[in-house]
Amino acid sequence: MIKTGDILTLKIEKVVYEGFGLARFDNRTVFVKDTVDGDIVRAKVVFENKSYIKAKLHGILEPSCHRVKPLCALSKPCGGCDFSHIDYDYQLKIKENIVKEIFRNIEGVEFLPILKSPLKYNYRFKTQYPVSQTKKSKRLLIGYYKEKTHEIINIKYCPIHPEIIDKITDFIKENWKLGAYDEKTHKGLLRHVNIRISNLSSEILLTLVLNINEIEFNKIKEEINNFCNLLTEEFKSIKGINVNFNDKKTNKITGEKNLKIKGCDYIIEGLSDKKYKIGFNSFFQVNPLSAELLFKCAHDFIDKKGCILDLYGGCGAIGIFLSDMADKIVLIESDINSIKFAKENYQINNIKNYEILFGFAQDKIKEFEEKTFENVIIDPPRKGSDNNTLNVVSKITNSVIYISCNPMTLKRDAMTLIENGFELKKIQIVDMFPNTHHIECVSKFVKKGN
Repeated sequence: MIKTGDILTLKIEKVVYEGFGLARFDNRTVFVKDTVDGDIVRAKVVFENKSYIKAKLHGILEPSCHRVKPLCALSKPCGGCDFSHIDYDYQLKIKENIVKEIFRNIEGVEFLPILKSPLKYNYRFKTQYPVSQTKKSKRLLIGYYKEKTHEIINIKYCPIHPEIIDKITDFIKENWKLGAYDEKTHKGLLRHVNIRISNLSSEILLTLVLNINEIEFNKIKEEINNFCNLLTEEFKSIKGINVNFNDKKTNKITGEKNLKIKGCDYIIEGLSDKKYKIGFNSFFQVNPLSAELLFKCAHDFIDKKGCILDLYGGCGAIGIFLSDMADKIVLIESDINSIKFAKENYQINNIKNYEILFGFAQDKIKEFEEKTFENVIIDPPRKGSDNNTLNVVSKITNSVIYISCNPMTLKRDAMTLIENGFELKKIQIVDMFPNTHHIECVSKFVKKGN
């Protein structure tokens, strides 16, 4: 009888959704992270029931031919790059197989060959690090949380973002003297460091998330200004520094109010011939080079020019990229800061045939139940869209382009569209997040008979 703590010897058959290696033992499925097809491993049982077992890798007896040495020594404790032990070309094959498996019961889908990321490393142009400090020496710790904990892995080098981010965080560790946040006591000043870089210009936008309000900030404003002066003297590519006020007991990274300390509150990013103003908290793909591939694919999926409805439109990125295929673009977005940047971005790109609406997609879309759109673009957060929104979408268009960072919620929403008379024609995977299990897809839906 298997129990928690037992050590099992397993042969990994394949890698499945969320990056787990799958094996069989005692007529049950076993899931083990940090493995790949062909590995023979020892794994410690951490959970078991009648249906399946979860186990933690305890040792590799025979490595798979697809296994490589991770570039980062912290890849396992950090857990962010959970595919870094797998050869890159095989990572792509795994992602293709996962998507095909998820959509196996939908007939007639064309799975286009996955598009590689132009960069395997140094591709992530936005980083949000939590901050804490050691109890005795008060040494600053900046890095990612250890998987499924709130213990910070102090990161000196991360291969997935540009090297300048490591240099900035090292500088902050050495020069910040105002204390860091303690989640247990809700005391301490610096909660998060947010760094965003433009691939277009290499300019940097830095945001310090502080555990105070605006009134309290005035008491230490001079010290903050002095620190920011040190930063911009050391790093000439920093275009702007902001503070964000978040004094709530919450897991949310940022609060609602921001204050510009130096320079600008935005950077300019470019995709193809389009330019975008983006703020520190704007939703914009963190891998700009792969984002361009993604947007070009969405563009190719549009068969006919006409009015476009851009749901979950953010700062206008996808709608602007598709503007040459639109008689008019209607953007719906629920974040007020994104609305501000969307308006500016349409103006920067000299696009006049647009309308921007503030509100939640499921609410605002009801205003269009009597109208029609040639194409509807859906680019929701990881949780996907919702039935009410998709039901209205099904009434107002014959063509849906759905961009998803979660193939499971894409599948759920695809079934709703199919029930409403659509066919899923194509899925294109774009590798937005190399060396991780995350999967980005563009899908094309067409109403039957069109």
